[in-house]
Amino acid sequence: MESKKVDFPISEGADEIYSSSNIAIRWLGNRLIHAIKSLLLKMDACALSGLNVGCGEGQMIARLFQSGLIHQMTAIDVDPVRIAFARRLYPVCEYSRADIFYLPFKSRSFDYVIATEILEHLSNPLAALREISRVSKVNATIILSVPHEPFFQWGNIIRGKHWKRWGRTPSHVQFWSLGEFRSVIRGYVEIQEERWVSCFPWQLYMGKLKNSLSE
Repeated sequence: MESKKVDFPISEGADEIYSSSNIAIRWLGNRLIHAIKSLLLKMDACALSGLNVGCGEGQMIARLFQSGLIHQMTAIDVDPVRIAFARRLYPVCEYSRADIFYLPFKSRSFDYVIATEILEHLSNPLAALREISRVSKVNATIILSVPHEPFFQWGNIIRGKHWKRWGRTPSHVQFWSLGEFRSVIRGYVEIQEERWVSCFPWQLYMGKLKNSLSE
């Protein structure tokens, strides 16, 4: 189902951190992956069914599969070109082209959700969280990451990117500090862990989707 709510292809630019020719960018991306792996290990994700929203070209999900930390996974992205790329190069899970606001799954389908580098691309991130909650089982776990502002913005300026926008990535419509993002998700997620030093310049959270939104 097509939606008019998507502001950008929601994975736009996300794969750069795994494939950039800039060694520093790739190093930072590896730190983020390592932090996500540590959270998946804590929740024994390999025994659970997961959903990855905004999988992009599939590079992150392929690395998680290679680590042996996940097993049952469905991955979606709104961009047909990136979904086709993921299916061709990383056939590790089931891929589907889908809109995050209208996920094509039954309610209470998944034990956990990975939503990394997605919400900052959306003008209505709360609507996306509500839809994620709908397809998640009661007390399902969610792993979220978004840029840590203003440090992400400064990082762009330092590497000579987006100067005319004062370092703001063009596909981003949200620019959250730690406190701002906590306030956004607190009504939807019971935060259990949060990290920013170990995955700088991103902020990373793991928590339980609140039952009221899953019922």
